[in-house]
Amino acid sequence: MKRRTSRLLLAGILLLLLAAGIFILRVGRAFDGEVNAFPGVTMTAVEGTASSTGITVEVLNTTDLDISSGNEALLGLQMELGGQWYWLNAFPGGIAATMEAYLYSSGSPRELELDWGRFYGPLWPGHYRVTKWFSAEQPSGGHTDFLLAAEFTLG
Repeated sequence: MKRRTSRLLLAGILLLLLAAGIFILRVGRAFDGEVNAFPGVTMTAVEGTASSTGITVEVLNTTDLDISSGNEALLGLQMELGGQWYWLNAFPGGIAATMEAYLYSSGSPRELELDWGRFYGPLWPGHYRVTKWFSAEQPSGGHTDFLLAAEFTLG
């Protein structure tokens, strides 16, 4: 009986260590950049849509500029730990996506259903944000790239 209890305890400890190792592999480098810093363009989580494998966000452009982004697969995930945001690592092989562009007209909100399950797997309980890069075409020519983020909590 004592031997069986020891084996069960050892198996439990090994499972915890494996889970901790997988968690550590998923958390990448600290993020020290800016999000949501482009005036007049927002990305917000649609209430009640966050799950461990995806979320619906609403993008709203209130500027007079032409705003564009890549499709739903082109996203990043960050997790907040101890007041600091960290990138989550996608599975080996990276994110595969087609390269069509989405356009966001002024004053017309657009919902995007973002599904990261294929590239990141399910998320554990915690505080996260999904990120997407956007581009604004400037009247004088050229463009300005900026990163938007929508925060959400699981569990």
